[in-house]
Parts: sequence; structure tokens; C-alpha cells
Amino acid sequence: MRMTRLVAVTLAVLIPAIPLAAFQAADQPTDITPTDVYREVQGVAHDVEQLRFYMGRPTDTQVPIDVSGVAPREVIYQAATLCEKVNRLAFELIREVAEKPVVPNRQIVPADVLRMVSFAHGQVQRIASDLDLQLAPPPAPSADTRTPTDVYQSIVQLNRQVNLLLDRGFSPSDVFEEVSLAIAHAASLRSRWPGERIPQDPTWELGKRPADVLQRLVHCFELVRAIAQNENLQVLMLRVSVSSLEGTTPSDVYDIASLLVAELAYLDRTLVTTSATRTARYPGRKVPSDVYQRAGILLLQLEGINVRVEAGAGQGGS
Repeated sequence: MRMTRLVAVTLAVLIPAIPLAAFQAADQPTDITPTDVYREVQGVAHDVEQLRFYMGRPTDTQVPIDVSGVAPREVIYQAATLCEKVNRLAFELIREVAEKPVVPNRQIVPADVLRMVSFAHGQVQRIASDLDLQLAPPPAPSADTRTPTDVYQSIVQLNRQVNLLLDRGFSPSDVFEEVSLAIAHAASLRSRWPGERIPQDPTWELGKRPADVLQRLVHCFELVRAIAQNENLQVLMLRVSVSSLEGTTPSDVYDIASLLVAELAYLDRTLVTTSATRTARYPGRKVPSDVYQRAGILLLQLEGINVRVEAGAGQGGS
């Protein structure tokens, strides 16, 4: 693994939109199962718990995210987030980061997710080694069979715990950046019809909290799911209760924004089949009200797309 000493870190996300044919032509490994990935995630969690105890940081006590019908393509974006957080932790503690794996330009399989999770595991072990922390071996793995939904939920919980170890946790700026990626994919989807791809900014509202942003993004996800179903495509089912919004952090909001990017990237490359690269850059300091406004742009885009899809306008329609 190539390691790099850095004075500063710029975290950027590259989400490629590629032709559907590239997905179908890939030579994909098939010997790795979701159960294998789940066991690796549990191994990372075991080591992170020891690091948490060493650092004297609190334990994550949030209720697990309620999802069902998860596919590997949705899991890998959470795994990519885990890599980002562990890299950030490595920089804070030992001033080292490593080049993480990228999301492959093809249909995602469990082996791709395992590669991401193994990278994160290696980084955690590198941190422990540099801190002279002797990690206890993990317990024997369970014989239970696991699904992509189990893997997704376990990575979300692990992401939440890692965020509690960071001095600079994921912030509204990170969420703003991720929502901007979602907007880029939505603009590509909107290009199937004449008219404006990105609407004007909605009114900026003072005093918004991370929970407000999360609620708006959940509404966006409901629209993405409706669009997918009308296009005979499948995305996961997400359920967020009002009670679970209590104590929402920017890191929690980022997880939902990342999920939106995963689904919109899937719709983009499936329905539009473009080869453009989606990029986002650090937007500077932002507060939740900025992100709420940004999510409002995405909401307007998705509402417009959903109306056209429901009306059966199709490509090139009016």
C-alpha cells in the first residue's frame, strides 16, 4: 500500500457516470459473498472499539438505520465513506493517509465492497501500530449467513463510531459537497427533457439544524425511489422515524447524502448512459442552513423529473 506523508488533506469524491454496456461486459469476481464482507466489517469494528477505548472516546449509541432491499452498489458508497473517515483519522493521529480504492466502473459485487472495507481495516491497524497499541485478535466469526442489508447497516454503525473518534468530524461542508454531487447526477437525468436542468436556489432559511437537512434529504430519497419504480428499476427501502432524528449529526446526514449519490449515480448511468465524470470540490465553510438550501435545489430537480416520468414523457419528450 502506498503511504504518503501530508501536511494538509483535501478530501474529494469522484463519482463516474459510465455507459451501461461497461457494466455488462465486466469480468466480475463471484467467490466473495456478503457474509465474507460482513465478517471483515466486524473485524474492523473490533479494532476500532479497541482504538476508541485507548482514546477515551464515547461509544456510539444511535439506533441502527432502518433499510431493506440493499444492493452491493449501495453498500460500496458507505464503504467509501468509511475509507474517507479512517483516512481522516489516520491523518489526525499519525499524519498519514493512503490512496483508497475507487468505485469500479461496472456493476458492483461483494468483492468490490470487501476491497474497500479491507483498506479501512488496514488503516486502522496501521494507526494502532504507530501508536504502539497491541490489538487483541477478533473473536471467531459467526456461521450466520448475512445479506447486503446487514452489511450496509453494520458499515453505517461503524461510520458513526469512527466519526466519534475524529477531532474534525464530518461537517455541513462535507454534506454540502455530497449534495452537490447528487445535484450533478440529477441534472444529467433532467437532460432527457428540454428545459432548465438546475433550478434557481430556493430561499435561504435561518436556523436550520442537521435534523432538518436529513428530513429534506429523506424526502428527496422518496422521490428517487418513485422515479426508479416508474422506470422499472429497484432501489432500497429507507425508513426514518421522527424519534430517530433526535441528536442527528452532520455525519448522519452525510450517510443519507451518500446514499442519494449512490442511487442517482445508478439512475444516471442506467437511464442516460453518459460517460461524464461527476466531481465535487470542498465548498468552504458551510452551516446547516446552507446545506438545507442546497438540498432544496435537489428536491426541486427530483420533483420535476418525477412529474415527467409519471407523465410518460420519456427521452426527448416535452
